[in-house]
Amino acid sequence: MGLLLVCQAAVARSGDPHEDFTRDLTIVREESYVMPHEALRRLEALKQGHTGRELGQVLVVTSRAYWWLKDKNRAVDAALGAERLGRDLHDDDLLAKAMLSHAYALSKFVHDQEAARRLIQGAARLADETSDPYLKTQALVTQGLLAEEDGDTAGGIDLVTRAADAARAGNDPDALQMALREQARLLAGVGKYTEALARTDEMIAVARARGIAGQLAHARLSEYATAARAGNPKRAESALRSAVELLEKLHAQERLAVPLAHLAELYMQSRRFGEAERAAVAALRISRAVGDDYGIQLASFELGLTQIYFRNIAEGRAMADKALDALSSDDQYVRMLLNYGHALGQVGFGEAALTIYEKAGSVSLAAWRKEKQLSYEALQRAWDNQKKQTELAALHHESVLKAAELKNARRQRSLWVALSATTCIGVVLIALLYRRVAKANKALQQKNEQLYLQSTRDSLTGLFNRHYFYEQVVPRHHRKAGPASDRRAGAEGRTGGVFLLMDVDRFKSINDTLGHGAGDVVLKNVAARLGATLREQDVLIRWGGEEFLAYLPGIGTEEARQVCARVLAAVGGTPIALDDRELTATISIGFCPKSLTPGAIDPDWEQLVHLADLCLYAAKTGGRRRRAGIDERARSRRDARPRRLITAARSPRAGRS
Repeated sequence: MGLLLVCQAAVARSGDPHEDFTRDLTIVREESYVMPHEALRRLEALKQGHTGRELGQVLVVTSRAYWWLKDKNRAVDAALGAERLGRDLHDDDLLAKAMLSHAYALSKFVHDQEAARRLIQGAARLADETSDPYLKTQALVTQGLLAEEDGDTAGGIDLVTRAADAARAGNDPDALQMALREQARLLAGVGKYTEALARTDEMIAVARARGIAGQLAHARLSEYATAARAGNPKRAESALRSAVELLEKLHAQERLAVPLAHLAELYMQSRRFGEAERAAVAALRISRAVGDDYGIQLASFELGLTQIYFRNIAEGRAMADKALDALSSDDQYVRMLLNYGHALGQVGFGEAALTIYEKAGSVSLAAWRKEKQLSYEALQRAWDNQKKQTELAALHHESVLKAAELKNARRQRSLWVALSATTCIGVVLIALLYRRVAKANKALQQKNEQLYLQSTRDSLTGLFNRHYFYEQVVPRHHRKAGPASDRRAGAEGRTGGVFLLMDVDRFKSINDTLGHGAGDVVLKNVAARLGATLREQDVLIRWGGEEFLAYLPGIGTEEARQVCARVLAAVGGTPIALDDRELTATISIGFCPKSLTPGAIDPDWEQLVHLADLCLYAAKTGGRRRRAGIDERARSRRDARPRRLITAARSPRAGRS
């Protein structure tokens, strides 16, 4: 009897083997990002003794671990193995998960977007019929990432928001982690920092409750990226330090070097150069130990910057230049160039810093053009879709009218034979019918005009938007200078015009402290004051967020300075009345002239706007509430490189806002 009781107790303690397998696989999946090599070792052990569906699930997680290690061949092989098992077993859930893993590898490493798109769409159809909340969430998140790649960021945000709702409805914390991570990243990408940080707070709370250390480390790294993008260095540093501590406890050396290098960057931003050097040295040591080439280059770059700040200029520049050559394709390349230029400027190497800033400008211009093209293509697709819907409605209306006309024609023939009086009635009916047609056509025309107005006007400020700029302003002003413009330039001393890029100072703090309603009031007041100050022939556009773009035709640099002074005074001279207080809002301005010579072609407006953006950055860093612009005389010299193109001037009443 005693032996029987011992056996029963042993069976009770052993638990359900399937539940143990599911729990172990889930932990490995959530920790595969921070410890991919350790995850692969544990996955290899989980394979032993498992076949069929369970083996397929192990292969899906294995593909993801190889994806984190950037081993495309093994990632694809593992996903294909899981797909074969899913089809053989007629297991749609397993097949959908494998197809998503396969799509990740093709999109990231093979760059076969069409094949990846087909896999994602097929997996999404299978996921619609599943009861697995993690699979539903993963499918929606992946579709959101695909929409983002297509330039439809709003659609991507909508999909990942639906994914988070599906994870909450299914009570799956791991799926919710995945959705919140991508939701915070996309929201931060469009400047909705308050919402992004709120999603990050929820993600951290879920990770703490879950109790998986690797998952919490991943959440902390995501929190750092969101806080850094939101311009919150203290929270970014706190999140990154927490992530580093968790990674050190997990002995996740392969994932530790890059966060340490980023921590060194944050230390340098707060002028703690000794701590920055120690973090960079540690990152370099760990990267070399694990053979992480990217970590080696990033740590070498940050260490080079610390040496520049310590006045070891030659050694620091050599390290930074060598690292930048290897990091030229990195997403943060422009930011690293700006940090490099700032470091050189701080130690007195102004000419070298200017060269680095010019390189950063050219690289960012190319990236901006690509982003603008994607956004414009998405807008064009939306516009074409709306146009098609309108055309379909018009065709349907026309078919109804034609059917009615045919019916009336038949009645007329019958009635003409019978009685001429009925013919008169038919004529009256036809007249009424044509009147209705004219009325419907007029309503359709008014609807088209309303749609066009909605597509070219900003709903908050009433100003023109980017679509109007691309469709109306750019074609009208991008043409060759003629004799008339030459005579005007010679007689009046005027050039082809000036681009002004204006940004509301510290607008994020207004939203954060007073709320988005107050921010909307500030934007509408600033827009109204700008419109009242500029001329009727000037084009004023809401460029995005708190930015405004103005094109002032027929004026030169000196007149542009006078206009900037009037604009600064008009915006910041009178407080804005809110519900219970008054707020003084100020702006900073960057301007760039559009110089023309006889017989020349207009400069590329994208370059002019980009130069105005760089001048705006100079005005911001110079203290805000001021103007900074391109000296057109220096820019027009082609025989020698201009030493100083940007001229800045402070508003007479400018101060720290």
